[in-house]
Amino acid sequence: MEKGITKAQYWSLVFCAYACMVGQGFIDNVRSVTYPMMKESLNLSYSQFGSLQSMAQFSYLLWSLSVAMTLQRFGFKAVILSAFLISTVGCLLTSTATNYWTLFLYQFLACAGMGGLDDAPHSMSSILFTNNTGILMLLLHSCYGLGAIIGPLFAGGINRWLPQYSFRVISLGMTVPLLLLALPILFIRFAINKPKTEEQEKNHEGLTVGTALISPMVWLQAMILALMTTGERATSAWGGMYLRDVLHLDPTKEGAWFNSCFYVAFTLARLFGGFLVDWLGAFSMEYIVMSCAIIIFVVGLSIGKAGVYVLPFAGAMVAFFWPTFIVTCMRYWKEDAAVPISCILPMQASLGIPIQYVLGVLNDKFGPKVAYWSTVPMIATALILLIIYHLIVLKKEKREKEALLSNTETQEVTVNLPQ
Repeated sequence: MEKGITKAQYWSLVFCAYACMVGQGFIDNVRSVTYPMMKESLNLSYSQFGSLQSMAQFSYLLWSLSVAMTLQRFGFKAVILSAFLISTVGCLLTSTATNYWTLFLYQFLACAGMGGLDDAPHSMSSILFTNNTGILMLLLHSCYGLGAIIGPLFAGGINRWLPQYSFRVISLGMTVPLLLLALPILFIRFAINKPKTEEQEKNHEGLTVGTALISPMVWLQAMILALMTTGERATSAWGGMYLRDVLHLDPTKEGAWFNSCFYVAFTLARLFGGFLVDWLGAFSMEYIVMSCAIIIFVVGLSIGKAGVYVLPFAGAMVAFFWPTFIVTCMRYWKEDAAVPISCILPMQASLGIPIQYVLGVLNDKFGPKVAYWSTVPMIATALILLIIYHLIVLKKEKREKEALLSNTETQEVTVNLPQ
């Protein structure tokens, strides 16, 4: 627990971080139901659908960059509440979209808020989660999974009740849970409201956003996370299209069930898997789950409709990708972690923009199966880069240990010198 705050203040801040992740998971995964409906209702091509995915990454990127630069000035509370407000307005406007360009603009707003709902809690976690880091980080991300379970079920339920209104009534309905999540945060006093306390600012210079953005290590971490994210979000982004256009299943029925099962496994893994991260170590855990995820995706995508019963198990593997990787970043950056992490998140989004656009173009040329299969090479490439990153971390820690021993020996010699 951070010094200088009470238990009640600490857990109220943890609640705020967790509420942000529920909101992000909800917004992000309603799309698995609404995007196929948008494509059909507005007669969009696969390239346009891919550009919507890229736009979601781009809007997330812009908002995340602004978060990285404004957290110090305005604080966590203002950033979180503005993120909820922007996403709510975007959802409200999406219900009125009549063509591709109005949909593009309104979804830009709806997805922009996710940048604040992602960046702020991760910056908070680098301050709050100083003990039992793996467990608390996995619990934080299990809240994303909770939102991801609720989102498709919420959208599918509304569609069965009012099918004639397509995605519009779902987008309108999304404003209610988002406002309900934001409301308690409005009345919470943030005992820690900046990425660094005044004492830390005084005693530790730390990294700035500018130095973090040009750091090769930050870019390597962002690249690994971007590839992981493409694999993790393949189900929410392209799963609905795969079920409808390849397996010829209904995305509002079987699709909503499939997506929710995926995120049930996802959420359970994050709820109960934190102790494994602390026990095995973050890097070892990443090696295990990434290898298992590749196997599950290959098998599930190779056996046709039967894969619907296999692919949800990948949720339990990809659940560890993001939070466990953030733990490795905290291990590398130590007390400087808040600023690099707030930069890594928008940077990985910027790297994901061209990936999603290319996937849309490939789908137009070769069919929608290509996008979901892309999870395999993406995760495999991330695994290779993770090994390189791990070696860099070990080398850095070895240098730090040697420097510490050298300083200790120097001090001992100085003390023993005759006066």
